This record gives sequence, structure tokens and C-alpha cells, in this order.
Amino acid sequence: MIAQLFNGRTTAAATLTLAACLCASTAGAQPASGDVTEKLIQILVKNGVLTQPQAKDLLDQARAEARARPTVAPAAAASTATDKPAPQGTVRVTYVPESVRKQIAAEVKQQVLQQAQDQGWAEPSVIPGWTQRVRVYGDVRMRGQWDNFPSNNYNLFPDFNGINGSSNGYDTNSASLPPLLNTTQGRMRTRLRARLGVEAQITDWAVANIRIATGSDSSPVSTNQTLGATGDFSKYAIWLDTAYIQMKPVSYTTISVGRMPNPFWTTDLLYDDDLNFDGFAVANKFGHSDGVQGFLTLGGFPVFNTAFNLGSTNAAKTSSQDGWLVAVQGGAEWRFQEEWKAKIGMGFFGYNNIEGRKSQLCVGPTSFGSCTTDTTRAPFIQFGNTVFPVRNISTPGSSTTAQPQFYGLASKFQELDIHAQMSYYGFHPVDVVVDADYVMNMAFDRRKTASKSPVNNIGTNNAFVGGDTGWTLKLTVGRPELKTAWDWNVSVAYKYIESDAVLDALTDSKFHLGGTNAQGFVLGGNLAFARDLWMSARWYSTNAISGPPYSVDSIMIDLNAKF
Repeated sequence: MIAQLFNGRTTAAATLTLAACLCASTAGAQPASGDVTEKLIQILVKNGVLTQPQAKDLLDQARAEARARPTVAPAAAASTATDKPAPQGTVRVTYVPESVRKQIAAEVKQQVLQQAQDQGWAEPSVIPGWTQRVRVYGDVRMRGQWDNFPSNNYNLFPDFNGINGSSNGYDTNSASLPPLLNTTQGRMRTRLRARLGVEAQITDWAVANIRIATGSDSSPVSTNQTLGATGDFSKYAIWLDTAYIQMKPVSYTTISVGRMPNPFWTTDLLYDDDLNFDGFAVANKFGHSDGVQGFLTLGGFPVFNTAFNLGSTNAAKTSSQDGWLVAVQGGAEWRFQEEWKAKIGMGFFGYNNIEGRKSQLCVGPTSFGSCTTDTTRAPFIQFGNTVFPVRNISTPGSSTTAQPQFYGLASKFQELDIHAQMSYYGFHPVDVVVDADYVMNMAFDRRKTASKSPVNNIGTNNAFVGGDTGWTLKLTVGRPELKTAWDWNVSVAYKYIESDAVLDALTDSKFHLGGTNAQGFVLGGNLAFARDLWMSARWYSTNAISGPPYSVDSIMIDLNAKF
């Protein structure tokens, strides 16, 4: 009987619901009431277990068997007269015979057991406990990127990152040019970013998180992999992107330790969206009844750690020259009207021991580690920060003797950041958000920086033209977060960031193709096709603030998916 009624369409959820209802009905000695039976039939029809004709057949059979039973007492019949009218499409039945209910329950149970065996359902006691505490997540992004340069760009910008990353630096006595940045030939690239993470709930107040990601190299600000860059469909490298433990011992405090996402409320003026931090952070939130919520975040992060065996060929090892970031940020969020929300934060980001230092006199260095301050060269550079040669080389004899050189940051960095945001929800679901961010390098000293004989950011008459200030203003209209199909937003921003306002290694890798000493516009938009599937488009039009001319227009179109 049940096999005919189900007709192969019973879902696991509907079957289990039906079995529970029928077993509950058969457990009692008295027949089910009209209301209970009516709800049972409604559940069967609603879940697609029965069609209306099938329900009618079942009810006809039930009524036929019910005729043999005693008639309902007058008092009970009268009580049903006051019932509210049933919704259209409702099927009423006074009584389902116990024999029918038992038959249905037995056949449903048999079908559930057979389905469990066929599909390999696991019993709750058999499922490993860890599977209930682990969440897998990730995202994939495909990007088309076009970078275009005007013909009058300066074409002799040294690639200091390439120089410092080599084993012997650049020989300043060589007749050949150093590695140079491309600022003249446009490129079209297809780029991939793929990330896969696992989050494990250790206890109710602690989680562990690990994520891996693609990337052409170990750059801290990009996980992009250019397709075809290695040739012949070669495989791509995978990097450890994050690995941290997050603890919440009390409701208002979160402690993170390891390699974690940016724990501060910042814009890409300071830190690229893909940047992760090594170290520890403590974030606190303080709520108040008047709609104001305060926050305070602090942390310590190793930026550079001296190799344990530095001076591997020397009996006297080199002392530690570790670099650190110590940061603190506080602020508040205020919902002062139903349609308005304001947020402001002030932060101090102090970098210690990351600037370059001139070495003691060293004679004819020929390999890595042969001068005392080689480790103070900048470990990663994008573009813009002022640099100078850190090796103090003495090469007696011919002027053609090799003088391999490394370059370090000429300025210290102690950044004061003020970030403000205003949101208006009066046109919801179209929201309006204005972001403003201002940063100043309080440790910048123009005279001291110029005295180190920098090799870049030089203007006319060999005068140093670097600066210490940056700011950005951004307007976003639409949904800030895309949650459903056809959600959208558009934005326009202007950014101005002088050469030594922030550490160029960590700022936005897309604006001016990464780094500082740049100004310009950013136009962007996002459109969702479905939940967790959307397209993005951005146009960056930028030029150098000071020094030789350098402009670039970049267009990036992304297809994004996450899970």
C-alpha cells in the first residue's frame, strides 16, 4: 500500500517525519483525534509523499473501516461544530483505523531501513566526533588584468626587490644595468587565486584555523598565480596562508596567536586586503545601552627574524637584528539614529628595527653575509619607499673590482592612522557608505633620510622629494555585502600616498601596481549572480606624485566563488 502511495518520491526527511508521526499515533490505545489525523494528512500532502487523489483513496478506505466502529458521541460532535474553517485544500478525516496506521508505520520503517542500507547512512554513534567540529571553506577567483603604460614613462626604475632577493646583490661597478621594473610595455594576464581552509572547534571558546593558498611567490600581499607563467601547463605552488589559534575566554575578548588575518580595522591605504599577520593580537569589544560599542585591539608581530645560524661560515655569529611591529587601535561604533551609523578608529603602528643601517667597512664582499648589516636590507619591496645602499665597501686596487650592493629603507616607520566611516540606510536595500582614512609617518625625518644618499625619490638638482603623508576617500553605493542573486554595489575612491607614508611592502598591491609615491582614482563595482557567486570590475588610473614620470592604467575583471 505505502509503496504505491509513495510512488518512488519519498525523501529521507519526509519519510522520517511520517514514521515519527505514525509511530506516535500507534503508541496510544485510543484512536487519533480528527485534528491530529488532519495534521498528519496535511504533512503527507505538503511533503509530496501523497498527492490529493492518493490522500482521498486512503481516506476512503479509512472511512469504510470506521463505519464499523461506534458513532461519535453527540457532545464530541457538537464540539467540532465550533472549529474554525480549514484552509483551502485541507483534507479532513475523523479517524484512521489502527490497522491502517500499523501497516503504514511498518512499511515506512522497512523503507527507511532499506534506504539507509542502500545509501550507506551512518548511525549517530558511528560518526566520528571530530567531523561535527570541523568546517571546510574556501574560494576561487579568476581574474583578467590589463596594465597599460603611456609612452613617456621613465624606464630606469631599479627593481630593488629583485636585487635584495639575489644572493650577491647588484654590482655597482658593473657596466650592465641592474634589474629594472617594466613601466613601458603593457601586459594582459589571466590570474588565479584559490584558497582552501579548515576551521576546527577545539572547545566552546577556542578554534584552530589553517588555510593554504596559491601564489607566484612568497609575496605577503598577493596570492595571485599568473596562468601560463611557468609554461606548458606546469603545476603551481601552494603556500601556507594562515595558521592560528583563536580563543575567546570571555564574551568581549578575542585572543589570536599564529599567522592570522589582519586583526585591525584598516583600509588598503595601510595594508593590502590579502595581507596576513604573524604574531599575536588581543581584540576587545565594549557594548553600551545607548547604541555605542567601543573596541580596542593591540598586538605584537615579528616582521623579520634573524636566521638562527647567521654567519654560517664564520666562527663569530651575527647578533640578532629582529624587526617588530607593535600596534594598538581603539575606536567606537555609534548607531545614533535608525538610518545612520558612524564608526571611527585611531591606531598607532610602530615598526622597530626595520630600517637599513650602514655596515662597518668591509673589503671586497663576494657572497651573502660578508658585510655586517646585510640583514638590514629590505626583505620585500614593492615600489616607492626611499632606499639607500647598506654596504660600506672598500675595494683597493682597480676601479673595476666588483662592489655588490644591497639596499635598505632610509626612513623609520611609526604610523599614526585615523579611519572614519559613515553609513546611511535610508534607501535600504541600497545603502550609502563613505570611508575616509588618513595616515602620517611620525618617524619620517627629511634631513636624516636625505643624508643617507638615497638612490630613488630624487627630483631636479638631485634634491630628495619623498614625503610622509597619505589619505584616501571612498564612496560606496549598494549592498556592502552581496548575499543573494542580483545584489550589487558600485564605488569610487581617490587615494594619495607619499613615498614614505607607510611601508610599501604591505600596502595595496593593485593601486599603481603596488607600493607608494602614487595618487589616482579607483572605480569599481560588484554584481552577484547567486549566493556566493559574483563578478567584480575595477579600473585604477594612477601616476607618481614626485620624481620621474610614471603612470599606469589597470583594469581588473574578476569572477569569484566561495563555499
